[in-house]
Amino acid sequence: MLNTIVLIRTDNFDKALTALADLVRYGGMKIRGTPRIIPPALSDWAFEQIVGEKPRKKAKAHVVAQIDLPASKAIGRIRDIHPPAHIIVIPVGSSVHKELLRLWGTFKELKGFHPPKEIKRSENAKHEEDLQ
Repeated sequence: MLNTIVLIRTDNFDKALTALADLVRYGGMKIRGTPRIIPPALSDWAFEQIVGEKPRKKAKAHVVAQIDLPASKAIGRIRDIHPPAHIIVIPVGSSVHKELLRLWGTFKELKGFHPPKEIKRSENAKHEEDLQ
């Protein structure tokens, strides 16, 4: 089974690590494998393909990670948590997803990411999502 990919664009890798931790802690997502650092040009291309326009702001840190949720659920949860980075969800089956998976082994691993131990997502939010 293929996993949804998130592209994180931010000012530095500390903010990228915080954004990843927020996805786990507050978004209730599970990061599959190790997040990877990608070249800025590839990040800009992926952004343009998914969003439909060129990025307005230049980012210095570009990270991709695989998550355990479908794209639609991931987008909703990211909207709720407001992480300290620009996060783009790349759905399974898109040309960007296929290209990132093809190049995955060539990307350098992001050092320092350790998933947080506790998930602080409220039971009420989880129950509401189950009802949908």
